[in-house]
Amino acid sequence: MNIPFFSSRRRSYPTLEEIEALRNQRTQGIRRVMGVTGLIFLGLVSFLGSMLVLSPMLELQELEHQKEQTEYLLEKARAEEQEAYNRYLWMNDPEYYENVARDRADMAKPGETIIRRPTPADLERIKRNNKRKQPTPAKN
Repeated sequence: MNIPFFSSRRRSYPTLEEIEALRNQRTQGIRRVMGVTGLIFLGLVSFLGSMLVLSPMLELQELEHQKEQTEYLLEKARAEEQEAYNRYLWMNDPEYYENVARDRADMAKPGETIIRRPTPADLERIKRNNKRKQPTPAKN
């Protein structure tokens, strides 16, 4: 007679040691996953933290570089302004126009001696002319 509730075949249940071993296997796997997840989390947090710290530092360096460039351009503009102001002062001076006109027209005031410094091209021409005028040594 076979009664389903009282079969001769007994259902095998795991022992406490087997349950403990299965539980340890599962927890070891979870611990490994948690360790890897923790490392990834720490890496992500350190990356974000470094970005929060380094980003303002890099921006500060960029701003300092822009400041240096702007200061350079300001000094250059001031020099150009000073040069233009000096030209303006010269052009408002009547003696300036008189000197420019006399220089271009090669004119002198009565009793005035004009001394000019030759240009490099004039110096070359003078040297060539002097070489041509030198007498050749006499042959005996």
